[in-house]
Amino acid sequence: MTDRKRKILQIARNLCAGEGSRLLYLSLFGSELYGTATGSSDTDVRGIFLPSPESLILKKDRKSLHFSTGDTVHRNCGDDIDIDLWSLGNWVLHLLPAGDTGALDLLFSVSHPECVIFRDPLLDPVFENPLKFLDLANNSAYAQYSLSQAKKYGIKGSRLGVIKAVHKWLEGKEAAGRLGPHIPAIVAECGHESHCFAKEVDGVLALVLCGKVHLGGTSLEEFRNRVCRDMEKYGTRAQEAERNQNLDFKALSHALRALDQMEELLLTGKIRFPLATREKLLAVKRGELPWQELEDLILTRLAEVGRLQESLPKKNAFDAPFAEKFLLSCYGFSREPEAGEAAAAIRKELAAIEAARKVRILFAAEAGSRAWGFPSIDSDYDVLFIYVHEPDWYLGATPELERDVIERSVQVPGVGELDMSGWEVRKALKIFRSGNPQIAEWLLSPVIYVESGPLARLLRNGLDSGLSQGGMWHHYRGLLNSARKRMASGNRSAKTLLYAVRPLLIMLWLERGLGVPPVRLEQLVERLVEDAELARDIRELVERKRSALEQDNHPAGQKILEWLEKEERRIEEERPAQDWTRKKADIDAIFRKALREAFPGSPS
Repeated sequence: MTDRKRKILQIARNLCAGEGSRLLYLSLFGSELYGTATGSSDTDVRGIFLPSPESLILKKDRKSLHFSTGDTVHRNCGDDIDIDLWSLGNWVLHLLPAGDTGALDLLFSVSHPECVIFRDPLLDPVFENPLKFLDLANNSAYAQYSLSQAKKYGIKGSRLGVIKAVHKWLEGKEAAGRLGPHIPAIVAECGHESHCFAKEVDGVLALVLCGKVHLGGTSLEEFRNRVCRDMEKYGTRAQEAERNQNLDFKALSHALRALDQMEELLLTGKIRFPLATREKLLAVKRGELPWQELEDLILTRLAEVGRLQESLPKKNAFDAPFAEKFLLSCYGFSREPEAGEAAAAIRKELAAIEAARKVRILFAAEAGSRAWGFPSIDSDYDVLFIYVHEPDWYLGATPELERDVIERSVQVPGVGELDMSGWEVRKALKIFRSGNPQIAEWLLSPVIYVESGPLARLLRNGLDSGLSQGGMWHHYRGLLNSARKRMASGNRSAKTLLYAVRPLLIMLWLERGLGVPPVRLEQLVERLVEDAELARDIRELVERKRSALEQDNHPAGQKILEWLEKEERRIEEERPAQDWTRKKADIDAIFRKALREAFPGSPS
C-alpha cells in the first residue's frame, strides 16, 4: 500500500472511530476511478461504514461522514483530500435503489483494484449480487444527471433550449402583427410537451413558453422583446455555446460518461473501471469537440439508452427482502445456519455437548477446506465452537484451573467423521485480543451451524482494528512455508498445492492493503488473479480435489508451480512494511454482554 493510501485509510478509520462506527469499504473516486485524471485534480475518496447498534437504537446514527483538507474559501488543489462515507443502510436501501450515480459508481469500483484502498468481506454479498440492489428498469438518475450537466448550455428539450429555439425562430421574422397566427408554426418547430405548447385562455389561443402564458393578442414585437429578455437573463451560456466559448467541458464529459456507464450496465449487468470510453471522454474534457457536435451526441446517446432501458423486463428490480436480510445479517441477525443432513447431525452433537457439559454454545462454524471451498470426497467436518458456562461456574474460587477446551470426535453413518473442538469464551476472547488471525477465518466462515447472542457480531465488528497486518502476514507466511516443504518432499497432492495457493493469495491481499481477507478461495482468485489461464488452472485444481480423496496425487499444473515460485520470490524481495498496530478489544465488556445474553436474569 502506498503512503498516500495508508494516510487516507487512517483518516477514514479515525473518522469512523469518532462515531463508534466500523469502516467497511474505501476507494479512490472520480477521475482516478474513471481513468480520466489529468494530474491537477484533488483526491476524491468514497466509502461505506457500519453505524453502531447503539447509535441506531438511540437514533444518533449518521447517514454520511465527511472529511476534507480543503476549505470553503479556496478551491481544492492536487494535494487536497476529500473523503465521503455513506452508512451501509443508506447505501443499500436508499441510494442504490434510487439509482444515485455516485452510489452506483462505488458499487462497481471493485472492478478497479488499484483504486480500492480497503474492503471488508462483510460487503461481499453486495459486490457479488449487485443487481439485487438496483432497479435497472426504472432508473432515470443517469439520464437526469446527464441532462443537468448539459442543460445550462441550452440543450434541446431543456427550458433554456426551448427559449433558444423560439428566439432563433423569431430571427428574421417581421415584427408586424399579433402572436396568435404564429402560434401553430412556433409549436410545430419548437414545441415541447412541458416547455412550449398552445392552450386556450378564456377562448383565446395562447402560447405557454417555459411556464409563462403569452396571449395570442400580444404583438409579435412585444413577444420578441420578452423572449430576448429571457435570453439575456438566462441565455448567456447558450449563446457562448453557439460560439464554443466558456463551455465547462469537464461537466459535458460527465454528461457523456453517465450515459456510457448506464448503457454498459444495462447491456452487461456491471460497470468496469477504468472506463472503456475514457479516451473519448478525455477528448471532450480537453475541449476538442465543438458544442454542436456534443449536443447532438448527448441527445443521441440519451435516446439510445432510453430505448435500451425500455426494453428491459420489469423483473430487473430492487430485491428489498434480500437487501434487508443482508443488512440485518451485518448486525448478527437472521444469519441462516447451514442446512442439510450433515448440519443437522452436527447441531445434534453440539446439543449433546451442551447437555453433558452444562454449557451454552454461542457460535459454531465450519473451518478448513469445507469453509475454504475445496473439500475432498472424504474430508471430515472440522467444527469449531465457542461456549460459555453458567454464571455460577465463573463465581467459583478457581475457575481458571478448569480445562478451557472441549474436544469430541464422532463418526456419523451417512455423514462421516465430525471433528469438533470448542473454546471456552474467555479463552476465545484472549486469543482474539492477541490478534490471532485464525479466529477471523472462524468468524467469517460461510458455513455457520450456531450463532446465538451478540458475541460473534461484536467480534466481527472488531476484526478490522483488532488484527494487525503484520501478524496476519507472518501467520500465512508460515502456512505457505509448511505447504512448500511438503511439496519439496514429493507431496504434490491437490490438497498440498491448494494449501500453498491460498495463503499466498492472502499475502497478496494483505500486500494490497485490502483489509481482512475473505475465507473462500474462489473470492481470492476472482479478485487477485488477473491471468485468465492461471485462474482457470486453480479452479480446475479445486474441482479435482472436490472429486477425489484427500491424499490423491495429481500432476501439478506447471503454470501454478511457476506462479507460486515467482510470487513467493517477489514478495520476499519487495516485502512491504507491515503495520503491527491494532486496537485491543475490551474483552471484559464483551464477556459480560455475552454471558448476560446467554443466561438472562442471572447475576452476571
